Amino acid sequence: MTDYKESKEEKELNELFEGKSTSNISKIVKKAKRITILRNIVISLLVIFFLSITLGFTWLSIMRWSQENAMRDIGLFSRITDPNIEELGVQNEGNGLFEGILTFNRHKEIEGIPVNWSDNVFTYSLFGGVSRLTGDHSPIQIQDDNDGGMNSYDRVTKQRMMTFYHPDVLYTTKLSDDLASLNNVADDTLVELALSFDQKYSPKEVRELIPEGITLKWYWVDTYSKVDIERFDMEVLPELATGIYGFDEMLEDPENPLLSEQMFIGDIEMGVSLEEGKYHGEFERIYKQLKGNSSNLSIENIHVIGAVVTGTASDLVKLKDVNTIRATVLGVTANPHE
Repeated sequence: MTDYKESKEEKELNELFEGKSTSNISKIVKKAKRITILRNIVISLLVIFFLSITLGFTWLSIMRWSQENAMRDIGLFSRITDPNIEELGVQNEGNGLFEGILTFNRHKEIEGIPVNWSDNVFTYSLFGGVSRLTGDHSPIQIQDDNDGGMNSYDRVTKQRMMTFYHPDVLYTTKLSDDLASLNNVADDTLVELALSFDQKYSPKEVRELIPEGITLKWYWVDTYSKVDIERFDMEVLPELATGIYGFDEMLEDPENPLLSEQMFIGDIEMGVSLEEGKYHGEFERIYKQLKGNSSNLSIENIHVIGAVVTGTASDLVKLKDVNTIRATVLGVTANPHE
């Protein structure tokens, strides 16, 4: 009897291992296997779920960080470039998993009247890169029938772009005198005008030479080395507004009349401190050029060689009596009645 029982159990074990058993033991083992497989699937799905959430939040955090850095770098650099251009705001849109697009809506202000200007569009990446949207960004250029020079126009608005003449460059072409053409413009037309001076002046001196009734909007600062001047002497072309540096004239503050200069110095120093910033190299170059042999960059190191002013055509005619102005170039115009 015992031998029979043992042989029966041995047979069940053999069938169990061969996968042919129909006994209760086999059913229990199969059920345990199914539970184990199901548990592993659930655990794997939970791991994938939480990993996806973690990666998603990480991706969003890095993209947000890249976006904020891009906005910081572009905004900081815009404050020392883009004469008389205001940024209305920025729009962000995705451009795939690893790249986003920032669109800066811009306009100019002429005596309280906003004038449309082309947007600035940049791409930023997950890995921290920032660049202009690919494509041709050059302005429209049309030859002037009066002096043979080239007038530049914004690609989108078709409004006139300003150009500037450095006081140390000997231009072989005729210097622009758009101030004279204001006689052909209605007196109440609102005008933006680029002024190029005959030498370097302090911001304080520039404020004093602008006649009453004319709004001083922006200062063109001399950030050029001797090598730059030699290059200009070879090219003999004026500087387009997109290639110069300076700062806005801030609202008058009786308690701090040097606020504009201080803000400019602060922006330069911040740009130098951001070693990973997109424009760090250019900020560092400007800082060293302005500082010269001084121990620190100060207001005394800021030399103004041009400016942007606005006013009515009749008011701007007063500038004809300012003998420190070497050249004048028209910018945008606006009709106050529209």
